[in-house]
Amino acid sequence: MAKIQMSKRPSAAIPTTSTGDISFLLLLFFMVSTVFVQERVFWVPRERLPYATENIERIARNETATIYITLKGQILIDDFPYTVEDNSIVETMQAKAREIPTLQVCFRADKDCRYQSIRDVMIRLQDADTRNVVFEVQRKL
Repeated sequence: MAKIQMSKRPSAAIPTTSTGDISFLLLLFFMVSTVFVQERVFWVPRERLPYATENIERIARNETATIYITLKGQILIDDFPYTVEDNSIVETMQAKAREIPTLQVCFRADKDCRYQSIRDVMIRLQDADTRNVVFEVQRKL
């Protein structure tokens, strides 16, 4: 009978047949166990909303532009409706700033309106390079 000799040198090959299965299981495990965090929305409780505490000097109506955001998110600049989607807010504020160099923008918003609406208008005011923005608050009685 013939003798079979075994090789005494260990082989350097790494078995890779199951790496695809292992990587798939690891991927599946991390996808299932990961908690997806929603974007956090800026929220201020009503008890912490600011109130005016002292008398402030009045500014002439012709030197101001009043921006009001309603509960439904409608934007009114000096009682004329505007939308955030078009560039009309930027153009209007730039034109008003050219007319009145000391323009003061009075910003009012309904206390229950979404912060996203306020943020969108603030970005448009930033695009228009509006610098003198005042947030009007409710007077505490």
